[in-house]
Amino acid sequence: MPGNAVSIPDLFVATAERSADQPALGTIRDGRLSWRTWGDLHADVERLANVLATHQVKPGDRVVQISANCYAWIVTDLAILSLGAVHVPMHATLSMGQYVEQIADCGARVVFLSADAQAKIQGHLARGLTLICHDRDPGTGTGTGTEASARANAAHPSAGDLATLIYTSGTTGRPRGVMLSHQNLISNALSVTEAVGSQADETRLSFLPFSHIYARTCDLTSWIYCGSRLVLAESRETILRDCQLVRPSVINGVPYFYQKIAQQLPRAEPGSLQALLGGRIKRCFCGGAAVAPEVEAIFEDHGLPLLSGYGLTEASPVITATALKNYQPGTVGVPLGGVEVRLAENREICVRGPGVMLGYWNDSAATQETIVNGWLQTGDLGEWDASGNLRIVGREKEMIVLSTGKNVSPMRVEQLLAGSPYIESVCVVGDGRKCLAALVVPNPDALRASIKEQHLWVWSRRRAVTHPRVRAIFRAEIDRLLTSASLEEQVGPFAILDRNFLLEQGEITAKLSLRRPTITANFSRLIDSLYR
Repeated sequence: MPGNAVSIPDLFVATAERSADQPALGTIRDGRLSWRTWGDLHADVERLANVLATHQVKPGDRVVQISANCYAWIVTDLAILSLGAVHVPMHATLSMGQYVEQIADCGARVVFLSADAQAKIQGHLARGLTLICHDRDPGTGTGTGTEASARANAAHPSAGDLATLIYTSGTTGRPRGVMLSHQNLISNALSVTEAVGSQADETRLSFLPFSHIYARTCDLTSWIYCGSRLVLAESRETILRDCQLVRPSVINGVPYFYQKIAQQLPRAEPGSLQALLGGRIKRCFCGGAAVAPEVEAIFEDHGLPLLSGYGLTEASPVITATALKNYQPGTVGVPLGGVEVRLAENREICVRGPGVMLGYWNDSAATQETIVNGWLQTGDLGEWDASGNLRIVGREKEMIVLSTGKNVSPMRVEQLLAGSPYIESVCVVGDGRKCLAALVVPNPDALRASIKEQHLWVWSRRRAVTHPRVRAIFRAEIDRLLTSASLEEQVGPFAILDRNFLLEQGEITAKLSLRRPTITANFSRLIDSLYR
């Protein structure tokens, strides 16, 4: 790969021309896998770019895309960038109000929609927007001479130009638009590729949403750089079936996915994890949140350690990564090449390097608060282990201060509890209280199996989560998982919830991170009752 590529289109064209006849992108429909070559993809990107040019899309214009992962998502992304325009992908799970707010905030004139998104939001958007539906697949038409002429006037993007605007999940406030340049994205993808040793002969199965920067960089841009093979899972529900069909060598996932996998592997049967993931898996990368120690141990016992990394959208996103040679349980690896990481006096992680964002869209005050003297203030707290790997110990703004004066990281306690096969999700509370309490979302399958095994008389969902013998199981699990935790990290009272934390209620973000202030407010009466 030439080292002089200054933009994503440069990177893509170089790979497409070098490997035109090689399989590039696999898609699955009704359980059948089909491939498109790099040449096919290049032709479709060129055609869609011509269509966009006829809609007067110019360098610097923001173009929104609202869609789940699909072939058209990738074609649209590359076509927008090839014109020097700015891609603004939005999460398919946002509310109507969030779509309207973010489209207005970025000043987009063109919006790409999947058929599902079009049915959901058409009629609610401001007049004057150009709406293009993916299902009409404008990238597969034949470009006219007029379209080619319109595109001929488009400026080629340079390294420092704005490439994408990504609205953060906003765990502590209103989402902000993170501005990332072509240089931000390329430098991060290249550094990650070199750090973990990705190769052109890899096959990746991708199921994380491209609207998040994790998959955007670590699946899409890295794939373009390597010229490898990428397959899009048909749906979240078919991932394990798709593993059998694709037989991937690499997977990028989040802790929730690996927790679900671990729950299907109660015993360390040789080869069972490999078989479940298709039989050819070599590396499983994990990011987005902390992984439970018990889940890590299960994967390590099966000879396939989870290679965790750390990052955030404002850093494009990867800051540290783990390769097999530097794997240490409970850590998130070492800084990427060219990335500087230092810990402030309060242990806050500060980052400097080519992946640090240009700033927040239309918010210079927040930008100056977050980037100080060139250093990105992450808000996360960390420490180095003896081998030079970074360990995340909490988030500065989320630290719980007990009435005893002790500071506790709820993230660490939740990370420990997430290793239970009975626990789907958990939120630890206790600010200003004498001890921690926990709101526990049970794993429905494990809960049903336990009720059936013990022949419990349960006639409602509420009775299932309040039955004394069910509570005894969860009490034992909490105590077992916190055996190694300090006194202040022990959980006293707890409640088993009869529903999950909900995106619609503002209790979680689009990437399933907890919004603690909202959860605490929504469950305030229940929390008060726990401490009585």
